[in-house]
Amino acid sequence: MKSNTPRMPGRPKRQDQDMPVQETVLFTASRLFMELGYEAVSLQQIAKACGVTKASIYYYFDGKPQLFTASVSAVLERARTSTSQILVQPLPLRERLIKVSEAKLARSHGDFETILREARSSLSQKQLDEITSKEEMIHDCLAEHLIKAMDAGEIRRTDPLLTAHAFSAVLMLGIREIAKGTPADKLARDIVDLFWDGLSIR
Repeated sequence: MKSNTPRMPGRPKRQDQDMPVQETVLFTASRLFMELGYEAVSLQQIAKACGVTKASIYYYFDGKPQLFTASVSAVLERARTSTSQILVQPLPLRERLIKVSEAKLARSHGDFETILREARSSLSQKQLDEITSKEEMIHDCLAEHLIKAMDAGEIRRTDPLLTAHAFSAVLMLGIREIAKGTPADKLARDIVDLFWDGLSIR
C-alpha cells in the first residue's frame, strides 16, 4: 500500500539498494574529487554517476563545498582507520611503515594537497578546519606509534609529530611518482628506506 505522506522536495525515492543514497553520494563524490580535483567535478556529474537526481544531492548537502568537505573527511577517516590497523600489527616499525606506504600509494587518487588548494577559495574556514582536523588525526596516529618505537629504542628521539608530518610529505611526493608509472610496492620500500636513514640510531 502506498503511503499518502507527501515526499519532501528533492528527497530521493526509497528503493531497494545495496547502499543508502547518502552513502552512495559520499562514496562516489569522494572518488571523483580525489581522482579529478575540485573544479573538474560538478554536482550533476556526481548525481549521474550515482543514478540519482541533482535535487537528491541537495536534499542531503547544501552544495558542492559541503559535499566536498564531507566526502574528503570520510576519505581521511578511512585512511586513519586503515593506518591504525596497520600500525597495531606485531611487526617492526620499519615493516609497518612500508605497509602504510603501500596502502596509501596503492589508492588511485590525485595529490591531496593540490586538490585541497584548488578547493580552498570555495570553502569556509569551518569546512577547512574540519578537513584539517581529520588529516591531523592521521598524523597523531603515526606520532603515537613513533613514540612507542622511540621508547623501545627502535628509533632515535625526534619530535614525533614533526616526523609524522615529514613521513606524510614524502608519501605525497611518492604519489606523483606513481602517476609516472613507478610500481607502488617498490616505491613504498624506497620511500621508507630513505626515511629510515634519518631515524636509525647511530
